Amino acid sequence: MDYDAIIIGGGPGGSTAGSTLAKAGKKVLILERERFPRFHVGESLIPYGNDVLREIGAWEKMEKSAFMEKLGAEFVLGNSKASIRILFGRYLKAGYAQTFQVERAKFDNLLLEHSGSLGCEIWQETKVKSATITDDGVTVSCDKDGTTRQVSARWIFDASGRDAFLGKQMQLPKTDLGLPKKFATFAHFKCVERNCFPDQGHITIVRLDFGWFWMIPLDAERTSVGLVQTLEHFKATGMSPGECFNHVVATTTELQRRMGKSERVNEFAFAGDYTYRHLQNAGPRWFLIGDAAGFIDPIFSSGVMLAIRSGNAAAKECIAADAKGTALSPRAQKRYTKHVGKMCQVFLNMIKMFYDNKAFEVFMDKNPPKGMEWAVNNLVAGNTRLGWRLRLHVWAFYAICAIQKRFELVPHLDLSDPAAAEPPAA
Repeated sequence: MDYDAIIIGGGPGGSTAGSTLAKAGKKVLILERERFPRFHVGESLIPYGNDVLREIGAWEKMEKSAFMEKLGAEFVLGNSKASIRILFGRYLKAGYAQTFQVERAKFDNLLLEHSGSLGCEIWQETKVKSATITDDGVTVSCDKDGTTRQVSARWIFDASGRDAFLGKQMQLPKTDLGLPKKFATFAHFKCVERNCFPDQGHITIVRLDFGWFWMIPLDAERTSVGLVQTLEHFKATGMSPGECFNHVVATTTELQRRMGKSERVNEFAFAGDYTYRHLQNAGPRWFLIGDAAGFIDPIFSSGVMLAIRSGNAAAKECIAADAKGTALSPRAQKRYTKHVGKMCQVFLNMIKMFYDNKAFEVFMDKNPPKGMEWAVNNLVAGNTRLGWRLRLHVWAFYAICAIQKRFELVPHLDLSDPAAAEPPAA
């Protein structure tokens, strides 16, 4: 074998897997289709990815890279009539009290270079064409520098993002998790109104009656701003993505206040068909990590955390199997798949709550019952390892959300906006 492991994709999941393997003495090849640094959406990190970044040795480099410090999150109605702010440090230990907003071009490049510093071999601008997997290992065919090459390894990790290379090649079954398809339009802006100190680094989520906006401060000037709506709603507007984005900004009270003097500094980008998960995430010699395993709605900024946690977990399963001199056992395959599924389920429950107007009223309650704020704080921070006490309070939160649908336990939220007009149907 040429390598111990081949990783398809050099994003956060692939880089984390590579770093974990390299620290264990493995010979790793990372195949990345693009040339880093490159633009990517998903700029807001959440605290429960911090420990993995520390474990692989990347945290100190992040602290020296002048990324915007993120201490919490803010949720606001589009009509400006209600808002809440979540401060991580109010309930979480010091190691989870803050994280960063990151320009993904710089962040992803930092993680990829870090994996290289630990010993990973990195081939950029290399397109993987096929992978032949047997019980003993894998042979990958790829195009590099205009030449087709063959490389082999005992293990293969698919971190190809929503391209889901192995999932498509192996025709792995997947589910849409019961959520409608979404469409996102996003760009970077300057002169967006920021929160005052110490909340200037918060992500702001502006809730609309048909979707939501994100606002992520990246540095002293630039803010990432994106509109997420159902694909069905977007098509019904009859507008281009940019026209629809501008129309919603112009007819939403909170967005007018924050973006009235803003200026877009790059072209609009688009992403669609959100939310899916492969039902099997590992085999005897392969792993799916990050978005290649599944992608869920980005409302709670889970993408990078799920990528690095799954990449780290997959690498450790590989290392343990190598120590035994075996392929990944059926039990280990199920364990890894269950681990990824449990992390996704925590966020999926929150996503469904967010899109349910009555449940969202509970989330936005200014005077939650004892323990409720603590539970929600942990969930928004990305804590998927729920101990019994936290699990009990999370269960109570969702129980109140369910009751709210029939009996008004918390005040009703009016989502209508005097400044707003639905985009006209085509």
